[in-house]
Amino acid sequence: MKITNTTRLTDNLERELLAHAMEEQFRPHPLRAVGKIFNGLVKFTSSARAKTSMSQMI
Repeated sequence: MKITNTTRLTDNLERELLAHAMEEQFRPHPLRAVGKIFNGLVKFTSSARAKTSMSQMI
């Protein structure tokens, strides 16, 4: 089915699309979780480096 800006949704189709979107929202996304963990680690290490002076490293 091709949906364009002129497509009109029936009530049934709209309900199906909404139900699918809500199901998709709560489905686990492992790659997104790994990405969030990686981004958090990068932010943590960059903030730790910014707070550490060169004399503290020696």
